[in-house]
Amino acid sequence: MPSLPLLNFDSHLIVLLFTFAFGLTHSGMAALRTRIEHLVGARLYRLLFVIASFATSIPWLVYLVNHRNDGILFFYLHDSLALHIFVFIVASLAFFFLYPGTFKLSEIVLLSRPKQSFYATGIIRVTRHPQLVGMSLWCLSHFLWNASSFMLVTALGLIGYHLFAAWHSDRRRLALFGQAYGDLMASTSIFPFLAIFQGRQVIVIKEFKDKAYFWILVFIATVYYLHPAIVENFPKWYF
Repeated sequence: MPSLPLLNFDSHLIVLLFTFAFGLTHSGMAALRTRIEHLVGARLYRLLFVIASFATSIPWLVYLVNHRNDGILFFYLHDSLALHIFVFIVASLAFFFLYPGTFKLSEIVLLSRPKQSFYATGIIRVTRHPQLVGMSLWCLSHFLWNASSFMLVTALGLIGYHLFAAWHSDRRRLALFGQAYGDLMASTSIFPFLAIFQGRQVIVIKEFKDKAYFWILVFIATVYYLHPAIVENFPKWYF
């Protein structure tokens, strides 16, 4: 069981500041996308967006790994095989929801000109904001494994930001695409499977027959195998 500095809660505030900085950068640049693209072009905007996102997310991730056991320990169940399996399943599912953020991988790496658009198929039928669902699952799995007050604050901060980002995304796309996006909002839901249960959507299996999902499995297996080594060898940034 890790030794926890029970009276040191400075890191809780710092991780929230990291989350705020990432959110401000990410959502701020998204809000200004049209204006920035008009000035510098779509490709340069995408490059600036990726640089800014990495510049705010990587230090946050390093800080998270180094301080994951700070604060109060609510429970410690690393010896539980059931918890181990449950955490693995939930964390794996998270990547299947997070993946749609890379549907346009060619645009992310600037091989094609980035365009503003939206999807209405595949995972979007399950939830209109898969990033929100994926991050919530990621937070749940990591809190269950490192059940410290620091991880709880981190999870709440991340989920809170992604709730805002979902609202912000709907607002921006509705203004940009008008009725077309309004129709999508009417036929989908933020909550997974809710629109399907309500009869507003149906699952189309063929839309999930994408080779990229195979590579998600490869990624999950690789991360699971390397995870202990990755965590133990993170840069030790303490401040």
